[in-house]
Amino acid sequence: MKPKYILLIACVLFITFTQCKKVLDKSDLSAIDGETISVWSDEKLATAYVNALSASNLPGWDAFASSKSDESSGSNNPILFGQLTSNSVTEFAGAYVNIRNINLLLANIDQGTLTQSLKNSLKGQAYFFRAYRYFELVKQYGGVPLVLEPQSRDNQAALNVGRNKTSECITQIISDLDQAITLLPRKWTGIDYGRISRAAALAYKGRVLLYYASPQFNPTNIANRWENAYLANKNAKDSLTAYGFGLQDDFSSIWLQEGDANKEVIFGRRYNDPGATQSRDACVRPLSESANCNGGSQPSIEMVNAFPMKNGLAIDDPSSGYDASNFWKNRDPRFDATIVYNGVLYELSGKSGRKQWTYSGGELSSPSETGFYSKKAINVRLTASESTRSGTDWVDLRFAEVLLNLAECANETGRSSATYTELQAVRKRAGIEPGGQNLYGLKSGMSKVELTNALMLERKIEFAFEDKRYWDLRRRKLFETELNGKSRHKVVYTLKNISQDDFLKIRDQLNLDGKYDTYFKTDIVELDATIKINFKPEYYFFAIPQSDLQLNPNLKQTMGWDGGTFNPLD
Repeated sequence: MKPKYILLIACVLFITFTQCKKVLDKSDLSAIDGETISVWSDEKLATAYVNALSASNLPGWDAFASSKSDESSGSNNPILFGQLTSNSVTEFAGAYVNIRNINLLLANIDQGTLTQSLKNSLKGQAYFFRAYRYFELVKQYGGVPLVLEPQSRDNQAALNVGRNKTSECITQIISDLDQAITLLPRKWTGIDYGRISRAAALAYKGRVLLYYASPQFNPTNIANRWENAYLANKNAKDSLTAYGFGLQDDFSSIWLQEGDANKEVIFGRRYNDPGATQSRDACVRPLSESANCNGGSQPSIEMVNAFPMKNGLAIDDPSSGYDASNFWKNRDPRFDATIVYNGVLYELSGKSGRKQWTYSGGELSSPSETGFYSKKAINVRLTASESTRSGTDWVDLRFAEVLLNLAECANETGRSSATYTELQAVRKRAGIEPGGQNLYGLKSGMSKVELTNALMLERKIEFAFEDKRYWDLRRRKLFETELNGKSRHKVVYTLKNISQDDFLKIRDQLNLDGKYDTYFKTDIVELDATIKINFKPEYYFFAIPQSDLQLNPNLKQTMGWDGGTFNPLD
């Protein structure tokens, strides 16, 4: 069983301690007041305060995030279809509630009598969360008000803070991460596994600087940004390797093998049943094996076709060996770990021999919208009812991302050999065959542009349904060239030469190798038939909602939106 210490609400946390009577006399254990100095002299209260910060700030599973890109279906997503208004993205104001709670800790903790080592640990985690919270704002809005001290709610004039430059925000984010790196232990083990560590801060610093060097923030390609990002990611890779992190041997085990034995996970959100659970498993599984949620992360044919063959070659390469009538055979092993297709063995709810059928008429209710389901991170042992309270952890940053972040920065700084090294490592772990030159299907001597394309494809495959593709398209400003004016597609399988009733009698015993075309007619159909993808240029930096502008007259609207004068590229 997972330790429950990390992310449960404060009152449940305290029950696990001895001598809790004094603590349990508190009227609201989930709302400890960070302005009360006595909190910072009580190890249990101070630790619980940081646990609450973790619960409020850590990201988690979102079964529908992939609908913002070409990964999956989701025809009603306004971001893809040019339907946003200045009030559509509303994360701005709410983030400052969390930032204030973080600032309360940083302003008051040194006045308490906690041991210095505990103060360092708690402060380091708080610095990380402030950096994380600000970067989540910056990557959506550009520069935002930097508030580094707890503000008084009674002083309205002091609350009306203007937007800082994006460059100033990035400088502060990096400063906070450097503080975290100094204060935190390399990694946590045992009951503290899952807390923010020095490793997390190092890797996250690399991610931040990669984004800041990317075209969204760096349209004129300022070279030193890429160099700074390279150095940060190189340091992250070298440090994490020394700390014992690395690529998990089995790709499919990354999400299901938890605790100290998993060397790939750097940071994320912990879940546990009973306690803190998530329902993403239910939302991604077919309705017949789920409850109360359905339709998330259903792969488009564009996502399915992105996976290469086991020899590393793209399926449209004449030398790849791809056979459309046996499209699942000899693919990159990440295909089998990610994609559920019509007729595949998919033993959900522990049902031995169960197959998944997505042909027309094969599912009694709520059939797959695309002809596919996602398998990534699904615990097949959970029953339908158990899938609504899954304990599978959300992994936000893992070692493979550090390698691919480093590879991208290496490519942009003329270190193509290092780019190949990291790409090969990721593809080797995936199970792609090395080939004659040990290039794992990569073309030798690629140009910078070719390597960029190879990197973006690798990230699309490696991080499918991990909420990375949308952000990669944003930071590289690829929506216009890769998606705009296009439609995602689905596959419709229709029975031929046999009736529904007769096929139902034989389907679960049927070996479809070489027989797919015998039983199914396959049609590729537009998912976005009535409207094409239209991600607008102003979406790279969202508008501040009008309600926030009205409350604070010192806020300026983002350029590109009505009345906008704030330049997010400064």
